[in-house]
Amino acid sequence: MRPPEFQNKSIILGVQITDQPMDFVLQKIDQFLNSNDQHKIYTPNPEICLKAEKDDEYRHVLNRADINIPDGIGLKLGAKILGETLENRVAGSDLTKEILEKYKDTETKVFIVLRNDSLSTEADIKKLFKEKYPKLNFQISQIDIKNPDNCDEVLNSINTFGPKILFVTLGAPAQEFWINKYIKLIPGVKVAIGIGGSIDFLTEKIKRAPKLVRDSGLEWAYRLYQEPSRLKRIKNATADFLLVCHKWKKRIQSEYRQNVIGVTKNKEGKFLIIRNPRFGKNHWQFPQGGVDQEETPETAVVRESSEEVGASEKLFKLIKKIPEQHRYDNPAEYQNLLKGFKGQEQTAFLLEFQGKDSNIDFSDSEEVEEIKWVSKDEILQFIHPHRQEFAKKIIAHL
Repeated sequence: MRPPEFQNKSIILGVQITDQPMDFVLQKIDQFLNSNDQHKIYTPNPEICLKAEKDDEYRHVLNRADINIPDGIGLKLGAKILGETLENRVAGSDLTKEILEKYKDTETKVFIVLRNDSLSTEADIKKLFKEKYPKLNFQISQIDIKNPDNCDEVLNSINTFGPKILFVTLGAPAQEFWINKYIKLIPGVKVAIGIGGSIDFLTEKIKRAPKLVRDSGLEWAYRLYQEPSRLKRIKNATADFLLVCHKWKKRIQSEYRQNVIGVTKNKEGKFLIIRNPRFGKNHWQFPQGGVDQEETPETAVVRESSEEVGASEKLFKLIKKIPEQHRYDNPAEYQNLLKGFKGQEQTAFLLEFQGKDSNIDFSDSEEVEEIKWVSKDEILQFIHPHRQEFAKKIIAHL
């Protein structure tokens, strides 16, 4: 049975998709707007899931959303291949329109972050709001899509205006990375939504497929007819996506991911453990991660240890390989989440950290919320029970 945190979710190529209809999403947005917290909504489609499958950081960003709507009929086919259940479909372009319709008779403040090469100009959007949403209070600022981090002026404009809803049109993956990075700097925003090119449908710069075509799941074919240059993208979202889903399904049945564990000791003889938020509130473990293609385990363990705690690789000295290995099967409910493998085969290495605590900065890490330096005798007091079997074998060689 799937754990509570994954109820009403379908996991596709490691991305958690919220399996809920449009009404549910709109109701949640109502709740978000009246809460004290900030919330993120993304719109994964097959193409986005493919990008996330190749990019661990992007996948972690997507999985930190409050809602990932199921955007695209291809997700249903992918879910079926992977043995997942996905009953709903909510198009991002439909969601954008539904939000505007829902609040059109209010003075809700809406801010649009517009990519500078958008088909829809600021004039087009102002015309749209004047004709269809005259009561909505809105503002627009442009961001250079080639340099989205050059955005101090945009952030200042957002904070001055004080919107509750933020639409970001940078396209994937730029918009999700931008929201994840900057939402804390715009505290008045209650809901930030990555909407890609949805605004172009509303301004009619791009004509939407007829409803019958959309309902049949053939909107991609209509877009291809309109824009033959999209052939490569549509191939990604159809054939390539489904082939990768088949690859994951086959891999889950028999393959073990090569994984390395970094057992890092400092100058005081204490060992580094991290608290990983992805597996619960009190999940302590050694830094670890997968071995990339054309990468040796020795290179991987230094890279992973460095990345997870935000310290230079030069500060980690490889001491020795622990002469033990550990193989385990992932729980069935986690296999689609954990890179699509049956399980992991782990190798541990002893490292020496040659820096200071001031050289560590994990504030941007998606996998670390806290670190501790503990003595050898304290390791088992903290390490999560699921990881203690191998931890005991490692300790014997320290």
